[in-house]
Amino acid sequence: MSTNNKKVEILLSYLSEIHTKSLSLYDLVTSRPRPEDTRILLNINEVFTYYHSVRVFYYSNSELAGSDVHPFFKAFEDFYFELKQVFFLEDEDSILLYSKLTAMKDCFEQLTNDFNVL
Repeated sequence: MSTNNKKVEILLSYLSEIHTKSLSLYDLVTSRPRPEDTRILLNINEVFTYYHSVRVFYYSNSELAGSDVHPFFKAFEDFYFELKQVFFLEDEDSILLYSKLTAMKDCFEQLTNDFNVL
């Protein structure tokens, strides 16, 4: 496997992990009764830190510049913003939050198609 293919594999693995962690956060924030806030805050911080690391990896590897990961990044940022609204403001619009999560999944699936990876 070429170095470029390996980096694509790593990138997709990281993006998949962000989506998986976001699914868990959705479950935590929308479950009733809600788990303690500290647990949710730790998970929110973890997923954002992970997201930031993936962005650094992406922008640090010029071999990946041809891939259009920006829609995924934007979808995550939209989800993250809405997640904070639901958690911190106790907004009950979990349908909107779930739609943001679905948009992130759709962007990830498009990337796997673009890279021809299943």
